[in-house]
Amino acid sequence: MEEPWNLKKNDARTADSLPTFIIFCEDEVSEPLYFKYFETQLIKINTVAGQKSKIENVFKAITHCVSEELMEIIDNQPVLKNDETQVWCVFDRDKEETIDKQLLGNTSFNESIETAKARGIKTAWSNDAFELWILLHFEDIEPNIENYKSRKIYYERLTEIFKAIDNPNEHLQKVLKYQQFNYKSSLKQKNNFLFIVRDTIVPNTNLAIKRAKVLEKYHANSVKPHNEKSPCTHVHYLVQELLRLGGKQLPK
Repeated sequence: MEEPWNLKKNDARTADSLPTFIIFCEDEVSEPLYFKYFETQLIKINTVAGQKSKIENVFKAITHCVSEELMEIIDNQPVLKNDETQVWCVFDRDKEETIDKQLLGNTSFNESIETAKARGIKTAWSNDAFELWILLHFEDIEPNIENYKSRKIYYERLTEIFKAIDNPNEHLQKVLKYQQFNYKSSLKQKNNFLFIVRDTIVPNTNLAIKRAKVLEKYHANSVKPHNEKSPCTHVHYLVQELLRLGGKQLPK
């Protein structure tokens, strides 16, 4: 029997003692696959796909945490209690088509961020879409250009970028043969995202973080609600935390 005062020769941490990330993803495929990449022997990453956007995403996270007893009641409200478990909500602004729906969407977006914060849950939001974070791996984005407030330009630029990649791997070569090739329909599928998009962007992670900070700083210069911070993304906060605790070695 091992005496408790003796130091273990192997200090490897067991799976149930590792810092854990529970990430509620709006997307079904690309977001869960992307964040899972950063899992190492030092951290556990659990992704929950298809959790909708804005306040519904946050409500789902709160409900899960309450049911799993990850929260305690403080001032009659559930609050995350364990620092070893980080809960993140990943969602987009998802701008609506009509003015009335946009106004409601603005409220939902802003309240989701504040509600999550009050419950100890962190948010990695993008305005307007997660693909803004993907695009930042390739190029700088001018925050004052109106077109970049819409995901339409993100998809267009990503389509152009992947079409122009030098020495495309066999997976990209295959999909480029299709006449209707575009990022949205061609590269968000599981295998294509894994072996084309993810493999391409991860070496540029630090560049994307740097560019995301530039966008954030631009919007920090004035007082405005979260829905007006566009183009902007806070995905880099989650990625930095995954790298800090997990120590993932990024490819060059």
